[in-house]
Amino acid sequence: MQAMRSEKWMTLNWELTLKGCKRTAVLLLAVMSNSFAAELSYDIRGVSGPLLANIESHAKAFSIGHQSDVSEHDFDSILADAIEKSKAALRPYGYYNPDIRGSVEQNPSGDTVIRLTIDAGPPVIVDDVKIDVHGSGAKRSVFVAWRNSWPLVKGAILDQVIWEERKQFAIDEAHRFGYLGAEFTQHKIELDLNTNRANVTLTLNSGDRYKIGNINYGEHVLKPGIVEYIARFEEGDNYSNRLMSDFRLDLWKTGYFTDVVVEEKLRRDVQPPVVDLDVQFETKTRNTYQGSLGLGTDTGMRVQAQWSKHPMSSNGDRLDIGVGWQEQDEEYSLVGSYRLPRRNRAREFWTSSMVIRREDVDFDVRPTPDDDFIRLASGKVNEQHLRLGRLKVRNFRSGERQAFETLFVQALHASNEFRLATDPDELGLSVPMDVQDTIRASDNAVSFGFDYDLIAVTGKGWDTTGHRERAVVFASSESLGSDRNFVQAYLSTRRSYLKGERWRFTVRAEMGYTDAKVNIYDLDTGAELIPLSITELPNYYRFKAGGSNSVRGYGFEELSNNHIGSNHIATASIEAEMKFLDKWSAAAFVDIGNAFNQWSDPKLKVGAGVGLRWYSVAGPIQIDVAQGMDLEGKPWRIHFTIGTPLL
Repeated sequence: MQAMRSEKWMTLNWELTLKGCKRTAVLLLAVMSNSFAAELSYDIRGVSGPLLANIESHAKAFSIGHQSDVSEHDFDSILADAIEKSKAALRPYGYYNPDIRGSVEQNPSGDTVIRLTIDAGPPVIVDDVKIDVHGSGAKRSVFVAWRNSWPLVKGAILDQVIWEERKQFAIDEAHRFGYLGAEFTQHKIELDLNTNRANVTLTLNSGDRYKIGNINYGEHVLKPGIVEYIARFEEGDNYSNRLMSDFRLDLWKTGYFTDVVVEEKLRRDVQPPVVDLDVQFETKTRNTYQGSLGLGTDTGMRVQAQWSKHPMSSNGDRLDIGVGWQEQDEEYSLVGSYRLPRRNRAREFWTSSMVIRREDVDFDVRPTPDDDFIRLASGKVNEQHLRLGRLKVRNFRSGERQAFETLFVQALHASNEFRLATDPDELGLSVPMDVQDTIRASDNAVSFGFDYDLIAVTGKGWDTTGHRERAVVFASSESLGSDRNFVQAYLSTRRSYLKGERWRFTVRAEMGYTDAKVNIYDLDTGAELIPLSITELPNYYRFKAGGSNSVRGYGFEELSNNHIGSNHIATASIEAEMKFLDKWSAAAFVDIGNAFNQWSDPKLKVGAGVGLRWYSVAGPIQIDVAQGMDLEGKPWRIHFTIGTPLL
């Protein structure tokens, strides 16, 4: 504890320390002179909570041990030592004049019991408080909030544990925002033990905020203009701990380096002070192999494997190829991506991606929303999707936020292998040929578009906060070789907030719109007409709702027209979490949304439920139990997911 006390108290403390040392020495000699064991235990009454815990910690700091024999002539020294340690344990919490009485007993088994009855007495009360912040950062919100929320106000108990915690918090926050020379020029506690009053004086000098100095990237095999543009900052930008953490992570995420060391060198001799960066890394062209086996309520069993080659050459290009299978819809996929930095273009890349996918799709209808679905057709969809683009990475607020802007052209070819189910015939359904042709139609589409992805996420585990917004718009035209004309726009946001130490709130919303032709049919059962709504939008671009990351309480992607996808989507969710253990929390949530073809009749569905979260090393693992409020009987559905909702 760094504090100044009155001369009277310093003398008293010195005398008590000497007496305590003498008693401890006598006790140690008594222990060392014996060779057989006795168990030492404590029975402490009159205090609880932090006071009791600290007394137990201090008292047990000196242990008789497990192989000692204590005689009655040692009892006085043992008791005196326990009383002095108890008094010392009470002082940090503001109790300087306790009344402590005790005794030492020895059981027939030879165990020694120290019994203490403690009256903590009146605490020392804070009388006068002076908390100031000087320096160039004095008006920053973090320092203003720290000063305004100072807990040891006039009339509060002098808790020196809080005193030290709040001092360290201020230094940590100063360093986090780049005030690396921050220090306390005054940190004083003046005690008057006659009146049990204390005056508190604390002055923080933030000093100047450090800037980013010279950045030395050392030797590497990549061409100039590639590594130099990885950093989210430039020389002269404000320094922050988060910026350095992101820099190290960004270097690793490129996959270029087998070893990365960023050495920070503080230079206080210049104005403003700077932090020079010496980056040392080892660069090799290498192959990386990854594989995973998973299980989820949305996907069932799933297997994935990926091969990456990075960098492929001194140009800094990277190739990733992955294969996967999931039980849900018997989906097989082959995915590849290639990225090439544009030399002499800050944070710009040529990109390409390819997806080859095959999955089972069922085509269902139902007479009314309350009826069960009828299987009209089922089959497989084979899709090949190629996308070429130019990616530009923009940094905001010195890299605290990043936006990924991609101009792209994409081509899609899809073939449908549908067959009519036997159920329609048994039920007397008449399926017109134009409906069958629509179901079996192949899709070819070429489109141009723009993808904007803004990410501002910090922390990990429970402490993950921030937001992510995405906007995508693209258009396809018959003049470009497409089978159909359509335009699609999509917006989404996900945000997470912490409130205090125990509460977290997460909100998300998405909206998608497509200008694509919708064909309306009526299927004749002989007794009634069943409405059928089928969009001409290719399956790859159709919207579907429902599942763990959409509207919980409903099956995976079951919310859409005829279970085959729709032109539009609108979903939203709000979730509250309460942490009840270090890595565990409980949640309650409400989801709403649907995918549909007509804005005039969206038929939004509501799901609600509760869940359990475990913030493991592998990421957040969550189990949710939800009800589809619009389903008959409101059955419960379990959802299981892994991963943060912000990423």
